[in-house]
Amino acid sequence: MAEKKSPKSKKLILIVAGLWVGILLGVGAIVAMALTGMISLGGSSASGAVPLARFEEGSLANDFELENLQGESVRLSDLRGEVVVLNFWATWCVPCVEEMPMFDAYSEQYPSFTMIGIDQAEGPAKVAPFVENMGLTYPVLLDLNSKVSQAYKVYMLPTTFFIDEEGMIRFRHFGIMSQDQFQYYLRTLGAIE
Repeated sequence: MAEKKSPKSKKLILIVAGLWVGILLGVGAIVAMALTGMISLGGSSASGAVPLARFEEGSLANDFELENLQGESVRLSDLRGEVVVLNFWATWCVPCVEEMPMFDAYSEQYPSFTMIGIDQAEGPAKVAPFVENMGLTYPVLLDLNSKVSQAYKVYMLPTTFFIDEEGMIRFRHFGIMSQDQFQYYLRTLGAIE
């Protein structure tokens, strides 16, 4: 005679099956992102980009106009002819804060590129004292309603875009950036030697 399974064993089987489905979906998502170039799983990609970078094949950067901390409007298209680095961040984002001193040092040392920080969905009352306390000298713009972040498909912070002189996005970096990675992007775009 066949043995009847208890409700507890059925529940355990469902939990184990659910865990396996979750693992397979996670692995599938990582493989899909790696195959589409959204992430690199180590080493260099075909474009020579360091891990966590995606080489963009000439995607025109979405134009936008945002206010800086002084209330002045800044339009991305006005910077055409310059290499521009757009770093999306927030005051609560620890990795964002960790890379800011490097961005500031490079933007002061190399006037061959324009560094712009774009704070995501925080107001000037919170951002201005933070920027002052950090001693940042590069421009910080306020994306109060996150519309620019949405247009650039920023789903995690920090996310940094490297835009060439023609206004084309050449690299998108997800997560915190090392100095070697930052130098690589700037060298590839001819902003530093």
